[in-house]
Amino acid sequence: PPNSDREGQTVSDRAPEIFDSEYKGTQDASKGIIGMLEVIASDFDRSQRHTDEAEAKAHADFVEFDRAARADISGKETKRTLDEEDLKTTKNSIASTMEDLQTQQNLLDSALARVEELKPMCIDTGMSYEDRVARREEEIAALKTALCILDTNVVEAECQQR
Repeated sequence: PPNSDREGQTVSDRAPEIFDSEYKGTQDASKGIIGMLEVIASDFDRSQRHTDEAEAKAHADFVEFDRAARADISGKETKRTLDEEDLKTTKNSIASTMEDLQTQQNLLDSALARVEELKPMCIDTGMSYEDRVARREEEIAALKTALCILDTNVVEAECQQR
């Protein structure tokens, strides 16, 4: 035969007989691959479920945090506004009180200046106590004399004795 070897056999004669029945593949190995794919699919589904649950929880936590933060911010802004109004009121009160204080201080200063002007007339007369008593007695006697002169009807008791 053409294309034969020394023994007269061709390549197809030497080929092993493997395809003597319908090929079914290795069923045990295919169960392993399908099983692995099923495990991968179930792991993926489980991961997807856990991820969805985690995202839903994170979203709920965020919504709760957002509400709390907004309420906190709103409360703090209200407090800041009230504090600013209190500060403005306090500053106005301080300014008014300082004006009143300045007015009162000016009045005190002028009163003290007037007291200093009058002090020499009241205290520093340059006379001793005895001289002042004698002068006062003379002034009282002179006033009594003047009263008697003016008392023409002699109503005063002192004038009647004279």
